Amino acid sequence: MIGGTIVCGMTESHDSRSAAELARALGGRLGLRLVLVHVVDGVPPGTQESVTARQRQSGAEQTLTAIASEIGNGTEKRVVLGDRAEALARVAAEEGADLIVLGSRPAGLGSRKLRCTLSRDLEAATPVPVVVAPPTTRKRSDHRLSVAVGADTR
Repeated sequence: MIGGTIVCGMTESHDSRSAAELARALGGRLGLRLVLVHVVDGVPPGTQESVTARQRQSGAEQTLTAIASEIGNGTEKRVVLGDRAEALARVAAEEGADLIVLGSRPAGLGSRKLRCTLSRDLEAATPVPVVVAPPTTRKRSDHRLSVAVGADTR
């Protein structure tokens, strides 16, 4: 796998940052380059872009630049237009991706299930394996920790 590519689908959410960190760790261990991709959806490629679409594209570029600088040198960035699943599948094909990494959200309060509908959409759009990064764990409050510790030390 040395010399391959990981494509990481990004948004502005904290869960995407977790996915980027996972993708960076995997890429480092496996010797794969990392391409962060932000899809500005709702604007089909080849159509006239509205001012709002240009603003969203500019915001996406700023987000990717910030995350890439946090992750480290050598991280590549791409902002593409179109449907999220189709655009990520297209980028994965263009980049010769060996793996696609996506973020997820918890599927409800207290639930251990993950929600990532994009992974299901990508399943039909590309043969590239998709890894869904779990959301970061919320930090417990000091009060909850002291109550839990106090309950255990009866």
